[in-house]
Amino acid sequence: MIEAVLVLIFSYILGSIPFGYLITKLSTKKNLLEIGWKKNSGSNVYKNVGKWQGVATFLLDASKGALAVYVPMYLGLGTEIQIACAILAVIGHNWSIFLKFSGGRGLATLVGALSVISPIYLAIILIPCIIFTIIWTASVGTLLSFLTGIILSLSVEAYSLPGIILFIALIPVLIKRLSPIIELQGKRELIENRLFFDQDTIPPLRIKRRKPL
Repeated sequence: MIEAVLVLIFSYILGSIPFGYLITKLSTKKNLLEIGWKKNSGSNVYKNVGKWQGVATFLLDASKGALAVYVPMYLGLGTEIQIACAILAVIGHNWSIFLKFSGGRGLATLVGALSVISPIYLAIILIPCIIFTIIWTASVGTLLSFLTGIILSLSVEAYSLPGIILFIALIPVLIKRLSPIIELQGKRELIENRLFFDQDTIPPLRIKRRKPL
């Protein structure tokens, strides 16, 4: 019992390590929470700080999720603890104790957790995200990946564990998309845009129509 509690606490603290914030501070001396969309996410670092910093942030954030799941698996703890550790790592990333409970969206950390539990499942559900990242926006593709993963887990028993993690993780991801929630009162369009597009406006298509000759 004590071992399980310690692992759960470890997972949250591990998830709370703000790699994007630290990389940005060390490489540019800037505060990531004051740049771009003001979130400690790999996408924010990649877009508004630098490409190598963004890639490094994604890999390190993913490693948090992977390690959070690997530790309870290595210790022989049950699937319930593995699920809880994965979710706590995501929550730690989104509400970091090192950033006064600011953070990112937890997607890279979630990817890391799923890569340990079922890499094949992860590869399948990432397909919609990759496609929509190319043609429109990753935010819509992310939601479709969540939907694909949940349907797949309901259809294939072997994928029930990663499906549970994905379903629960959707809650903190959507909450972070809506933040700061104080701005949403009575603004239905803003709520919809943040939920679906992870921003205040509808992004344009990346692939432009060819003009007729």
